[in-house]
Amino acid sequence: AIYYQLHDTFTEKSFIEEIGQVSGIRENLGLLEQLLSDVLKSKVEIDSFEMGRTMIRERLPGKRVLIVLDDVPELNRQLLWECRHDLGGGSVIIITTRSEILLRIYQADSVLQVKSMNANESLEFLSWHAFRETKPKQEYHLLAERVVSC
Repeated sequence: AIYYQLHDTFTEKSFIEEIGQVSGIRENLGLLEQLLSDVLKSKVEIDSFEMGRTMIRERLPGKRVLIVLDDVPELNRQLLWECRHDLGGGSVIIITTRSEILLRIYQADSVLQVKSMNANESLEFLSWHAFRETKPKQEYHLLAERVVSC
């Protein structure tokens, strides 16, 4: 939601979902390739983190960039954090994670802790997205409650 509120004010942007589903060095290179491809608006293939960092240093200085990394279990320093100073002023990096320690380690500028939804809020949230109504239809109510409990 935040990405969609902000993205129009940035010319270069990347939103990478569910990073927690990806693991291993090659996969992290793939994430860096996706980030660079999004921001540079062309297909990028890299062989190493250093190659990716070099591209960031050479092609992104002075550019105002929005980067959203969703569901980050841990942040590989090579992946992005060391490159943040190479981005232009006004650039924003948003990281969603369940690890407060990660945010402390990388000395995040700002941390927003999101309160978990209770069962009723979760059911309403699911209903809006699944049924476009505040409550599930009667025939789906039990199933929706089971989904929410999971």
